[in-house]
Amino acid sequence: MYVTPALVLVLGGLLVGANTDSTGETFESYTKAYHAAAEVKRPLLVVLNPPAEQVAAGNAVSIDQLREDEEIEKLLENYVVAEIDTGTEHGKKVHELFGNKPLPRVVVIDNDQKLQIYRTSDHLALDKFRDVLETYQDGETVSTMSSNLNWTRQYTNPGYCPNCRRF
Repeated sequence: MYVTPALVLVLGGLLVGANTDSTGETFESYTKAYHAAAEVKRPLLVVLNPPAEQVAAGNAVSIDQLREDEEIEKLLENYVVAEIDTGTEHGKKVHELFGNKPLPRVVVIDNDQKLQIYRTSDHLALDKFRDVLETYQDGETVSTMSSNLNWTRQYTNPGYCPNCRRF
């Protein structure tokens, strides 16, 4: 059988493309996680942890510990996850990229990898973390505005107002 270079490229692309599912994988490289999330069009969960020597009890967010909760494990399947140690050279650059905010830092980036749709340096209890994962699992911004606001109502002159009164 004669194998053409084009066939080799197509088969190679299929084999490489077959391993694009990052479910359950936690990336230590923001760059790899970013590209994986862009490829599969899923939101990116970025956890920036303090350097290992500065980690106090409960000061870091452990994705492995979070995965022990079955509900969180299931929700994490909707994300590409990056857990970054800011003590490494790569981690320092990523921390700087995210504005050198207090650690640990949790950020959710949308499906298009363009917007941070959630970010906090606050301690997240398990229930709060679950709520965050559930709220942003579609990778879309969440509107906090009430849908029953009437933006089409015409402006009317207010009643008597001494500051608005014209002379």
